[in-house]
Amino acid sequence: MNYVCEDRNLDGGVGVRGAVVGAAHAAVAEGLFVCLCGRPSQGGVEDRRQGRVVGQPEPEQHVITIPAGTAIRLSSGHDVDIIPADLNFRLRDQLVVINEDSTAHQIGPFVIPAGERLDTRFAEAATLEGFCSLHSSGRVTINVSGT
Repeated sequence: MNYVCEDRNLDGGVGVRGAVVGAAHAAVAEGLFVCLCGRPSQGGVEDRRQGRVVGQPEPEQHVITIPAGTAIRLSSGHDVDIIPADLNFRLRDQLVVINEDSTAHQIGPFVIPAGERLDTRFAEAATLEGFCSLHSSGRVTINVSGT
């Protein structure tokens, strides 16, 4: 029996959408994609009946909304309390950023254009430090742990 997947690459774009599982999950095993069907990208035992990884915590969805007027508030010298300076995730967690502002914003390596959204999952444990347009310090740290 063949299954169909919706794989996405790390920058949130569509990867091997609709590919038959064998080909799609070869890319998952190499860490190139994170499968939204729950198949593991590294380690773990798959429970095909429920589409999840046994012995691993369920991935969480983290939704951040950047409200309209945020850029104006920041340029006027106001602090905005949208996200902490340190963001913590686990492998397979999903990050969704909805930018309702009229200006593009950047959170580390992610640029979210005005009126757009970012939707990504984390495939590798890492610590990313970078620019953040939502903090007066201009910095953010994204921690992705393996567990």
